[in-house]
Amino acid sequence: MGLTADSQAYVRDLEEYLGKVLFDAAGAAESEAAVLLVRGALASGNRARAAWLAQATEDLAQARPADADLMAAAAHARGLLEHDPAALELAALAYSAPLAKAAAIEDAGRASSVQGDQNHGVARLRRAYEQYEKLGRTEEMARVRSHLRVAGVRVRHRKCADKPAFGWGSLTKTECRIAELVSEGLSNREVASQIFLSPHTVAFHLRHIFWKLDVSSRVQLATLVTEKTMPEPSLSVRP
Repeated sequence: MGLTADSQAYVRDLEEYLGKVLFDAAGAAESEAAVLLVRGALASGNRARAAWLAQATEDLAQARPADADLMAAAAHARGLLEHDPAALELAALAYSAPLAKAAAIEDAGRASSVQGDQNHGVARLRRAYEQYEKLGRTEEMARVRSHLRVAGVRVRHRKCADKPAFGWGSLTKTECRIAELVSEGLSNREVASQIFLSPHTVAFHLRHIFWKLDVSSRVQLATLVTEKTMPEPSLSVRP
């Protein structure tokens, strides 16, 4: 199934943004941007671009050896490119963020399966699933379950009602927490420090929150959060 025009535009905007984040000499390299760019190139079948991006990430990591997450991203990018479980496990060990660790473990499981090592593939996917479950990442959990089903393994999970596309009910636990913190006046960087994500990841989540709640500013979001949390007025009965 092809992407819609809106989806294609979003992907182009995302790639342009990530490219600036990662390769703008004036800013700090962002590990998540590197991995997402390599994923995007591989998903579109452009292995040459993926290889160039992986090498560029390794070059950046070598230039900034103190940036442990960038070093992890370099191993992650190379592991994705070469379907190398060992490199992906190394990335999982090196990442500081739990979500990044889980993603690298998931990729290691998929790489093991590609290489025909189903036992290690299933074991790694189970580990990733457990990590996602601890983090409350339902979308990632569903993705891993689908990979495990392909391998003939079923994972028990709690059934939940389908989420609506818009409104408060459409927000994930992470998005709800970010909305609450932003409504308190915290910056993206301050929010990131509290929920153990990068500021750029928070910015991506915030963009989705704005879209789902049909708001265009932090002030509007704060107003909605206040209205949502404000207690209903009690009706007093006069004697």
